[in-house]
Amino acid sequence: MKCIRVNEPKSIKLIPIGDSHVGSREFDKEKYESIINWVKKQKDARVILMGDEIDNGLKDSVGAGTFDNTMTPQEQIEYVIDILMPIKNKIWGIVNGNHHQRTTERTSIDITKIKAKIGKVNYVIYATHGSSGATSPSGKINAVLKLGSFIDADLFLHGHLHELATHTTEYFRVSIQNKMTVKDKRHYLITGHFLKYGGYAQAKGYAPGKTGVAKILLNGNTKDVHVSI
Repeated sequence: MKCIRVNEPKSIKLIPIGDSHVGSREFDKEKYESIINWVKKQKDARVILMGDEIDNGLKDSVGAGTFDNTMTPQEQIEYVIDILMPIKNKIWGIVNGNHHQRTTERTSIDITKIKAKIGKVNYVIYATHGSSGATSPSGKINAVLKLGSFIDADLFLHGHLHELATHTTEYFRVSIQNKMTVKDKRHYLITGHFLKYGGYAQAKGYAPGKTGVAKILLNGNTKDVHVSI
């Protein structure tokens, strides 16, 4: 597990962007580029890349492999680099995805823990591409909720599931400083995707998942996470 520390002087909008699958026949280029352009214009926007930025179809990939792609893997990489370069200073980090791992025989999935100081407030964010095979709405949410059973964080980000959904739970923790129990919240987010319906998902009979991204407001004055999808 990698731990990244960031420090921002005031409230920010965090945008997890992932599962764009650049190069796929179903890649929604218009929606993807509109999100990147929006980030460019927002001074307080920050980004975590959630993996599978490229589709990386190979001969032995699931489905039709290279025949499912409109660009070679090298062209996919060059496109992503070009479009992300203008927002490079807004990117906190990137987690690896299973489509990236195709070129390294799928050794493992990166998991990243981010400790962010936003203004006067500390937040812990746990981001992973994930590897769940869940297809139902409840199954997808449960995949994210499981992370809270062994990781302590305020915000959990999970990619891979090709869905945009959020859930919040409340819990009690002991405050050593105040010598009392206090109520707190954990926020769970499946971070969306940029694939139009069709191809492998349609062939397998999977339901369409909501596309796009979430916008997460991290308040710098008082601890408050607001997720908008």
